[in-house]
Amino acid sequence: ARSEPTAPAKAVNIAQQAKLARGDVARGFAEADVVVEKTYRVPMVHQGYLEPHAVLAQWDANGQLTLYSSTQGSFNTRSEVADVLHIEENRIKVIPVECGGGFGGKIRALCEPITAVLARVTKRPVRYVMTRREELEAGMPAPQVIIRLKTGAKRDGTLTALDGETVIESGAFSGAVLTMSAVFLSSVYQFPAFEVRGFEVLTHKPSIAAYRAPTAPQTFFAIDSQMELMARELGLDAVEFRLRHLMKEGDPMANGQPWQSNGATQVLQRLAEHPLWKSRAEWKAKSGKDGRGLCGTGLALGGWIPGLQPTGATVRLNPDGSLQVLTGQVDIAGTNIALAQIAASAYGLDIDRVKITTGDTDTAPMTGLSAGSKTVYTVGTAVMQAAQDARRQTLEIAAKEMEAAIEDLEIEDGRVVVRGVPDKGVTLASIGKKGNLYMSKVPPVLGVAHPAFAQQAPAFAAQLARIEVDPDTGEVSLHDFVVVQDAGRAINPLGVEGQMQGGAVQSLGIALTEAMMYDDSGRLMNPSLLDYRKLTAADLPNIETIIVEVPAPAGPFGARGVGEPPIVPAPAALANAVHDATGIRLTEAPLTSERIALALAAAR
Repeated sequence: ARSEPTAPAKAVNIAQQAKLARGDVARGFAEADVVVEKTYRVPMVHQGYLEPHAVLAQWDANGQLTLYSSTQGSFNTRSEVADVLHIEENRIKVIPVECGGGFGGKIRALCEPITAVLARVTKRPVRYVMTRREELEAGMPAPQVIIRLKTGAKRDGTLTALDGETVIESGAFSGAVLTMSAVFLSSVYQFPAFEVRGFEVLTHKPSIAAYRAPTAPQTFFAIDSQMELMARELGLDAVEFRLRHLMKEGDPMANGQPWQSNGATQVLQRLAEHPLWKSRAEWKAKSGKDGRGLCGTGLALGGWIPGLQPTGATVRLNPDGSLQVLTGQVDIAGTNIALAQIAASAYGLDIDRVKITTGDTDTAPMTGLSAGSKTVYTVGTAVMQAAQDARRQTLEIAAKEMEAAIEDLEIEDGRVVVRGVPDKGVTLASIGKKGNLYMSKVPPVLGVAHPAFAQQAPAFAAQLARIEVDPDTGEVSLHDFVVVQDAGRAINPLGVEGQMQGGAVQSLGIALTEAMMYDDSGRLMNPSLLDYRKLTAADLPNIETIIVEVPAPAGPFGARGVGEPPIVPAPAALANAVHDATGIRLTEAPLTSERIALALAAAR
């Protein structure tokens, strides 16, 4: 008889694994009066950027490669292409173009290496633009995430223990942010004892990339649903239960680091004061009346801990008295407007006299990725410091010319004047011109900054959904949606609101409609936007935005990142709303009509 092969001691497709633990978990569950255990699933989803991957490659006669690229980080792209082609970085120039959306999907150099090889082989410029089908089939989506979660609490609402396991499916190659999910599961709400295990597994699917707060929407879908369930089991107010256990500045994270200043409490409190939340009982009472379906309201909290990356910027005073700001930062969401505002405020000039230039990798100071909710926080800081440096140089030149003390000078209306004596002054244009004159002894004004960072600025948002569910078809109608978010200091409020609304739409897509569906051989079965269902304006109500400002101590003028928190809470908020409306708890996204209808039928 033929012997059957024995199973391996462990799964051979585990690329990485980690564990975070604290306290006696077994004892915690033994002390619990209520234990909730669920498994949550969120499939692979695509970032859905409007502009596909696009790159143009050209080699010159000296063996220098120039890449025009739709990328989220030109210096990162240069490094990756150099690694793949085995050439020196100074032989590659990356010229970033305005990026028509990326959301993390354009951090990696997906198309640039092959385009460069094709250009070298053909000895001609080559442009490569992916089709939408290619984007869905061969792009780099967000991973599938499966979270098994068990939580315990005493009858008085005291949390006792958490046990969790996160499995992240990364496709063909490793690249997941593994520990972030564990940190959020066990640290946002302060469990005295926890053990969270994380596994990254490889499968025959496309490799994954970041998607706007990688793994955070999936993780908060689990933990905030779990907090809602425990509050209901205990008969406690869901918001008060969350607030009681929500971390505060200085509380320990699962990785041993203390929580930095953040506005998680403030955004949750502000949302709890909203009329839609206060009137949730009245809305639920309308269920089945006047032709309505089942009515419910749900809310959830979500957040992100933005990354840090060294960066640089220069600020130059031009001969006409205007400012020229140079960075290598790719303008992916109107961030150049905020950078111009920061430079204008730090120097003392009107914003219309400030020009932001995004340089290529040959000319710009080293600049990090346009990702991780860190553009304004890091590059904004560099621009602020460079503008302050340029201001200091300007005042020193003016002080010598006017024989005045620097501390007595200020910049007003394009002039350096003596405080209290507005008639005594010198124009910025004259200072700028002298720095560019032949034989001039006045140095040009060039502010420089190249900071590195050590202090992160966690950012949080809370979202509320008021819905109606058709009891026969399971269809969800979203009547109202509210986003409350801590921006630290809203440098550009209109831009912040745009980030809040855009992130909310993507979050709602993850919650309600989006799923990349693969067959058993790993072939994508819905490789078009006809079958991969993204939400449109026709599907959505007006999204109300409320900005809360809890200044970040190290951010420019108190600003903190705003790009990633708004994509996080909606899956949990919608699941909580569906539960409120129907009494059923769905733990697998998207919350499709079919899933809801089948769950309702099973509950009857």
